[in-house]
Amino acid sequence: MSGMDSELNWENLSDEEWNKRLDDRIATFNEGRGEIAAPPAPHLLLRGEYERGINHKLVTEDLIRHLADAIGDPNPIWRDPAYAAGTRWGGIVAPPLYDTVIAFGSAFADRLRIPGVSRLNGGYKHVYFKPIRPGDTFAIYDKYEGIVEKQVTDKPYRMFVESASRYYVNQRDEVATISISRSIYMGTPPGKRGKNKETKMYQDKQRHYYSDEELEMIHQAYDDQIAGVNRRGANTLYWEDVVEGEAIPTIIKGPVDVCDACARTMVSCYAYAFAIKWAAMREHLQHHPIDPDTGEHMFLRDWHYSDHAAQVRGYPFANSAGAQNEMMLVHPVTDWMGDAGFVKSMDSQARRMLFFGDMTFAKGTVKKKYVENGEHLVLLDVWGENQDGVVHTKADFVVKLVSKSAYDKEI
Repeated sequence: MSGMDSELNWENLSDEEWNKRLDDRIATFNEGRGEIAAPPAPHLLLRGEYERGINHKLVTEDLIRHLADAIGDPNPIWRDPAYAAGTRWGGIVAPPLYDTVIAFGSAFADRLRIPGVSRLNGGYKHVYFKPIRPGDTFAIYDKYEGIVEKQVTDKPYRMFVESASRYYVNQRDEVATISISRSIYMGTPPGKRGKNKETKMYQDKQRHYYSDEELEMIHQAYDDQIAGVNRRGANTLYWEDVVEGEAIPTIIKGPVDVCDACARTMVSCYAYAFAIKWAAMREHLQHHPIDPDTGEHMFLRDWHYSDHAAQVRGYPFANSAGAQNEMMLVHPVTDWMGDAGFVKSMDSQARRMLFFGDMTFAKGTVKKKYVENGEHLVLLDVWGENQDGVVHTKADFVVKLVSKSAYDKEI
């Protein structure tokens, strides 16, 4: 908890006083709309609290391959220099979401740390202007976009969305990527606590046991992915040949487990241990639950790795992180568009949790094809659904394709 919050007894307020204090806090934050901040280097311990900054400043072939491994994508354009040299890019390029490897999160987001306020991942929008290549180096800066209240009915809580934009500037002083983070806050006044049904929707969740036939289907799908059965690769997809309403090939992932979760964390998140983990959480311990077995605080992110940690928070199983669920949707898009395509943007929304033991069937359809500013673009509607058909993540992708009338060699 910040020093300002520690001086206030939020728990003993009336609902009216609590709401007023929350409104005042949000108004204070919103006065800073448009504020620019450069996150510190991640190795610094500032003001006694560990702060996140640039995770990987230098782009390397190894890190690109590690991201592709975390996505579960064997595409040679991410990992084989000889193959990539024969593409329009002339060498290895990074897949979409490499910006999360450079730096993840925001210097501004997730600041509403107040008793009674819980946070959920509201999704990200990633906008790409330039391909990211080995040898690139990046500086980043953040711009605060503020907090907006969303109207909800028949709920005990109030809902807010906080946004911040992160700009990734390469060594040529080009903005290669912008990532807009969205945090969803649910604020529940003291008098309405215990009525929040957030966890109750999952109370009957059971872990699916996969039959031999289901496992055979999964393993065959993975063998097909390794072999590139549905990967377009060097066979150029021309904009003129795209049909609105057509489906893109389905890619499956899962059953998701702790190995998958750790693969994502090690490449695109901040891995904390021991003293550094303590420094990262000690200023706001109320957000890090106590392990009933040890009495020690558990790092909040633990619920992405451990059923035990998730159950302390009231959820049945550990759950796949929002960033990993985004990654699952990248694979079918890049397989569909082929080597010559370029993802210009990805705008995702987290809909439901995806738990350990669940499958993801990453599907998509062509929503629209259009020309804008001379670019031949396709809008894709892409989503991930589990083995029960429940959609956990949705995303709109805008993909630039080449045209038969003018093959654009530069992006």
